[in-house]
Amino acid sequence: MDDDQFSNQLKNRRKQHSLTQQQLADKLSVSRETVSGWETGRNQPDINTLRKLAKIYGISLDQLVSSANDSDMKAIMRASGHSRLFLYTNSALDVILAVLVIERLTQDIPRSAFGFLDILVLAVLGLRLLRTRIAIKKAFVVTSGLFIPGYTLFAVVAIASAVMNAFNMGLEIQYVLAFTGLLAILNLGLLLWHAVTHK
Repeated sequence: MDDDQFSNQLKNRRKQHSLTQQQLADKLSVSRETVSGWETGRNQPDINTLRKLAKIYGISLDQLVSSANDSDMKAIMRASGHSRLFLYTNSALDVILAVLVIERLTQDIPRSAFGFLDILVLAVLGLRLLRTRIAIKKAFVVTSGLFIPGYTLFAVVAIASAVMNAFNMGLEIQYVLAFTGLLAILNLGLLLWHAVTHK
């Protein structure tokens, strides 16, 4: 977290608890000017003061110094209109990942097909990691420059390998790949529709 974010967070926390700078200063046994310095970014509180602040606000030290808590993230997502789309995309990726992992662990298929499924599982896992809160905090958008092309590539490869029966995988794996590819295409269609209608 940079100094501006941290100073803004200190100011916002104080205001959320309906405290003036003087009231907070009195609780911490510091001057009002010291609190003002923290909130303007001229200086920062020491670790003991941070612990006291966390206790006053009823939060952990980690929450006090982190850039955005869960309620901040939900507000960001609601404000951008992407909350449901974000949840749907994450759910679709979770389903795809679960289905691929289960098939990988339970099927008796040729070794080359195992390697191929491993690559697909890692690709979906990578896409899912792009969708984490950390990535969203950095981008504040649902569709990043890496996610859409990667998701599209996964969908095309899954469907193409199902149609061609790549690696002689067997009918069940073909169905699984077709299902996961179609789910990805449906999700990509929703993302595209959202991008077009919410310009």
